[in-house]
Amino acid sequence: MRPMRPNPLIPTLMDIRTSLFNCSGVNIENADYYISSTVQQFQDLTEHRQKLFERVAAMRTRHFCLVLEDFFDPHNISAVIRTSEVYGLQDVHIIEEDNPYKVNKAILKGSIKWLNVFRYKKRGVCIEGLKNKGYTIAVANTHASKTILDLDLSKPTAFYMGAERGNHPDTVKYADCNFVLPQYGFTESMNVSVAAGILLTYLDVYMRLRGRKKFSLEVEEQEALIMEWRNRHLFNKGGTGEVRI
Repeated sequence: MRPMRPNPLIPTLMDIRTSLFNCSGVNIENADYYISSTVQQFQDLTEHRQKLFERVAAMRTRHFCLVLEDFFDPHNISAVIRTSEVYGLQDVHIIEEDNPYKVNKAILKGSIKWLNVFRYKKRGVCIEGLKNKGYTIAVANTHASKTILDLDLSKPTAFYMGAERGNHPDTVKYADCNFVLPQYGFTESMNVSVAAGILLTYLDVYMRLRGRKKFSLEVEEQEALIMEWRNRHLFNKGGTGEVRI
């Protein structure tokens, strides 16, 4: 992997103008009025914050992603989103065909600000889009014969975590594979947020054993992500990277 170009956090005037127009709704006639104060805002990004952006971006991955299908408990979906961010997944896909997407901000702890969240009203659109991007569709299913340890994780994989009441039949039908987390007790299933945490731990171990950086974003993607985070941080306090599809 090529080294990153020097300090992608230092903006040009064109960067600032673009950021103002895209994130703040500043009219072009008023742009010059805001430029000087905006330059100061960029300077106010501490060295610690700049290095943190670079360090986190270097560990981000899109090799794996989670798809959260029709969760109805805001606590569960918020906990899974937060854990995804902690483990370095950049993209989370939300299907809300049956249940509306609701979160608990106290549980999110601001984690969603640093993610790209894609929301779908139709489950078929989500699965088709992910397959077109080259993802293997792996569905968590307590009745599966394979465990997470049996899957070929060298391929980009989208892991479906179903609603608390189970996966939709269409999701199971169109999946490339089903899997279960290893378990040895009498109880058949785990809480979905706990299961997601265990799954992400397995994925982290898999990547670390093979060299986490092999699964990192390309340099250009890292720099674009840093720019996006900077814009959210400076211009859209509490904003997210949500996209409705």
